[in-house]
Amino acid sequence: MRSSKGIHAVRLVLLAGLVGATWGCAADDGGEMLTSSRAYKGHENDQDMTFFVNVYGKTQGTRLDDCQTCHGGREFTYTSQGQTKTLFKNACDHCHLIIHPDTTLNEPGPTTYADTLNPYGAAYLAAGQSRAALQSIEAADSDGDGASNKVEIEALRYPGDAGSKPGQPSAPSRTFTLADLKAMPAHTEFLLANSNKQQYDTYASYGGVKLADLLVAAGVDLTDPVFEGVTVLAPDGFMIDLNADEVKTVYPAQVFYAGLAPATLGTECGFVEYPDTLPTGLVDGAAIAGDAWLLLAYLREGLPMDVSILDPVLGKINGEGPLRLVVPQSTPGKPDRGSKFSPTDCNDGNDYDAAKDHNAGDMVRGVVAIRVNPLPAGVEDFDYRYGGWAFIDSQSVMVYGHGVTAR
Repeated sequence: MRSSKGIHAVRLVLLAGLVGATWGCAADDGGEMLTSSRAYKGHENDQDMTFFVNVYGKTQGTRLDDCQTCHGGREFTYTSQGQTKTLFKNACDHCHLIIHPDTTLNEPGPTTYADTLNPYGAAYLAAGQSRAALQSIEAADSDGDGASNKVEIEALRYPGDAGSKPGQPSAPSRTFTLADLKAMPAHTEFLLANSNKQQYDTYASYGGVKLADLLVAAGVDLTDPVFEGVTVLAPDGFMIDLNADEVKTVYPAQVFYAGLAPATLGTECGFVEYPDTLPTGLVDGAAIAGDAWLLLAYLREGLPMDVSILDPVLGKINGEGPLRLVVPQSTPGKPDRGSKFSPTDCNDGNDYDAAKDHNAGDMVRGVVAIRVNPLPAGVEDFDYRYGGWAFIDSQSVMVYGHGVTAR
């Protein structure tokens, strides 16, 4: 079960632009916009965060310069092997449920973007969505944690989350260097990264450490019934939720499909990239040998991956590494063309199919932190915007949260 998205959901971008398409693209209220928001640029139309960083200049480029300032996650339940389990959807995944509902969840998801607002976001919406609206709710304590919105913002804490307030200790954490990861049992898997929108799907071999093994090395008891799963974070704000079953369980055998490259189908119809050297024993339409797991990869085709850098114009990551989350398909199947490159005149049955498992969007580039859920009560979450790029530079990853033992 792909609890965090189902086989239909797409998580290529964060929340801000989805908001911009509805209530987030507020009209300018007359003043000059002095600075631009550095929130995740997958949603170019959002003006609310631009209002926010103009009122609170200190927040530009911090974690408050992000959709989570006004939007919140939510806990859901799902049923697996006859047992009811909990799953927390982060703000990004929660919002994506509107356009990509997850039928594996027991509770209905949000139906409007206003349903995803946290108390601060709801107060801002009610006040009129402007810079003046932000200032009008400064004295309020929207999340009821004892600190006013202005005080929390000045301390770079979330004014809409009662679990975030000034003076909190950090969550227990463990940092692993690339050398630490390479000292753990290595795992290699060859699989398809099936893209939702992009022109090319990709088959590749990735090598690294199983996510389950990394968590155990950090002290996490995977049999603990409180353990809910993880949230994998990149320094540009992209994040993916994975439940406990996805972490602990081997995925179904992945499947190989040959002959879909431009060299075979032509430049107009070819849509799959293959490595120069394929593993031995592959058969078209047959299962790929070897187990498929959630993997924190540090190698692609046996070589280190290009280091992730931030495109200053698009605000998105270029490169994959030094660490990348590899997510196999929960429902292995034949690749399909990206939605932006379909329909075609190829007439070969390979155009975009929303029902397929588009796992490429889950394969987080430039992983810097892994939050083990649930986050212990009373601790402050990791500030990926302030601290994330340092982990890229040092080729390391932080594991923090429930069950992690510091050393």
